[in-house]
Amino acid sequence: MRGNLLIKAVFLGMSLVAVFSCSSKKTTVSADAIEKEVSRAERLRTLRQVETHQLYFTTFSGRAKSEIAINRDNYDVTTNVRIERDKAIWISVTALMGIEAGRVLITPDSVKIINRLQAAYVSKPFEYLHNFTNDELDFSSLQQLLVGNVLHQTIAKGSEIWSNDRGYFLRGQRNDLQYSVQLDTSYRPTFTVLNDTIRNQRIEAYYTDYQSSAGQTFPNHVKISIIAAGFKLQSETRYNRMIYDETLDMPFRIPARYKEIQ
Repeated sequence: MRGNLLIKAVFLGMSLVAVFSCSSKKTTVSADAIEKEVSRAERLRTLRQVETHQLYFTTFSGRAKSEIAINRDNYDVTTNVRIERDKAIWISVTALMGIEAGRVLITPDSVKIINRLQAAYVSKPFEYLHNFTNDELDFSSLQQLLVGNVLHQTIAKGSEIWSNDRGYFLRGQRNDLQYSVQLDTSYRPTFTVLNDTIRNQRIEAYYTDYQSSAGQTFPNHVKISIIAAGFKLQSETRYNRMIYDETLDMPFRIPARYKEIQ
């Protein structure tokens, strides 16, 4: 991956982790699919059910096979993801022959990437990610997006909720961020779309193959797509191992000989 793409892939540390389709889909909801806007009482009940069915954990560790496309470049990788709730997201990406290609560490105030193939690294404030996403996306949102939770911005007071034959559809706008979320009948998201029409930035995430283990329900198959000016990332990830609430190690040391990419 070239240096400039490495920097762009920072946010995609998220997607180095996660998720986007190799055939990006524009999500539309037809009038036929939407039955009716729910009553005030049902709206409150739906929001409570969403909170109840969120994935809650202290720590998360997952291993997955991922297909990633950045602009015209394609990569098949193995991804190891570790999350300490509300504190850190750690990602290791392994390419062919089991060689680690890169490592990512994201905290609420910083983003760091090591590119072992080019002996280089990136160190930026968290706000750097807003070059590719709306400013409303914070660390909590990124964490929720990666594990298939409903983003906290989308269950705000101003959100509209409609019932349809697939479950419930949430939509609304927060400042410049337009959002829509489809929930299944178990109140878990099947897709989330975040759209900034002012800056022409778009994120789409699709979640399928929900599986239960260790008392948790997790989407084993995740697709994510990020589109920004001059940049397009698509990723498809299939998890084959998930572990919750165990002590995690997040080693991240930048060798002295590595060059910093600005």
